[in-house]
Amino acid sequence: MFKLSSLDPTYAALVNKLWHFGGNESSQRFIKRCIQTFPNFCVLGPEGTPVSWSLMDHTGEVWMGAILPEYWGHGLVSHLLFVYIQALDKLGIPLYDHTDRANKIIQKIRHNLHHIPMPYDWNQWNCVSL
Repeated sequence: MFKLSSLDPTYAALVNKLWHFGGNESSQRFIKRCIQTFPNFCVLGPEGTPVSWSLMDHTGEVWMGAILPEYWGHGLVSHLLFVYIQALDKLGIPLYDHTDRANKIIQKIRHNLHHIPMPYDWNQWNCVSL
């Protein structure tokens, strides 16, 4: 019924629609570049379209994850994140992610996966040329 896969760039619009910081053309182009460039995973539903996903951006942060509401409660997010962590570990990439404090469900999943929370409200990379 469900199949693990990676996102195709044609699904950037779907990710953009459900991403809290998305919803505009600029964010959709950003998402498309992330899909094309960095490791990502999704779960395909019975129709062969993504029902859950998570992406990495240029800073190495894993975020932009979502699950369609009709698939809540199936354990898909936990499975997706577990597989993502294993894949990144094989590539030698440590997991770094961000979850909204108000998202209690994902906070619980992160706790169950033994993620170590950082004690700050927001951590932002500031990249400058050397």
